[in-house]
Order: sequence, then structure tokens, then C-alpha cells
Amino acid sequence: MKIFTSFYQVQDAQNISIQLQIQHWLHYELFTPQFWLLISMLILPWFLWWKLVDKKRFLEIIIYGLLVSTLVILLDEVGCQLNQWEYAYDIEPLFPRMTPMNYTILPIIYMLLYQYFSQWRSFIIANVVVSAIFSFIGEPLLVMSGIYVTLEWQHAYSFPIYTLIAVLLKLIVNCIMKVPQRNT
Repeated sequence: MKIFTSFYQVQDAQNISIQLQIQHWLHYELFTPQFWLLISMLILPWFLWWKLVDKKRFLEIIIYGLLVSTLVILLDEVGCQLNQWEYAYDIEPLFPRMTPMNYTILPIIYMLLYQYFSQWRSFIIANVVVSAIFSFIGEPLLVMSGIYVTLEWQHAYSFPIYTLIAVLLKLIVNCIMKVPQRNT
């Protein structure tokens, strides 16, 4: 019986939290400069990506980008749930995570690096540089804008994670892309 009581208490707390999130978003986030910045970060990079993407390798590149997006969404969710960081602004209230970064900025930049740096050495060097930019320039800028709030997290922790995401997923996509070649 305690399990069900506890379950319903958690459910009630979640309902209150959702209502608070919606109210906060409507009164303090919607249509702010940060909101419009996030909207532009979500939409505009896709136009540039479409012009730059190698259409001959489209499937391979999009698989890489989808894996990046999936992994960064998972990591972002875990980090927020563990109170490592949080976001004071987002483009919608129900899933208050960094939607533009998870669905646009990180996947697009990683896809372009994947496309333009196909050799392992250059790929790793490029990703180390980009990881440093994300960690030590991008994240602090998001903090200064009031969008990103670090609680227990340090920007230096992000650096190896950004690098490992790129390398691990390149290994996976390389394996995926070899499967059809073996069968022919």
C-alpha cells in the first residue's frame, strides 16, 4: 500500500511541477529576447546545413546527426534530472531542455565535421577544437545570456563528453556503413 501512496504522491508533485513550468514559461520566457534567440538557433542553421551537406552521403550523414541528437538529448535529460544544470529559458514549457542545441546546433556542427573531416586524425583534431569552443566559449555565453544555469556542473566537464560523443558515434556509423558493403 505504501508503494501506491508514494507513487500517487510523486504523480501529484509532477502535476504541480508541470503547472508551475507552464505558468513560468508563459509569464517569464515566452517572447523574451532569449526565446527569439533560441527559436532562431533552432531553425536558421538548418538552411545553412542544407546548402552545405553532401547530398551523395546524405543518408550516412543524417544517421550520424540523428545519433548525435539522440545521445545529447539523453545526456541532457540525465544532467538536468541530476541537478547538474538547468535552463531558465526554452522554446516550449513541457520539455524544458535545450531544444535548439539538442536538435539543431550540436547535430549540425557534428554532421559538418563528420562530412568534412573523414580521416580519423583530422576528425579528432577538429572535434577537440569544436569541443573546446562548445565548452569554454559556447556554454559560458549561454550562462551570460541567462539561458543556461550550471548548478553542480563545470564547463571543463563538458569538454571530454563533447569529444567522446563525436568519436564514439563515428565508430558506430562507420560500422553501420560497412554492413551493406559486406553483403554485396
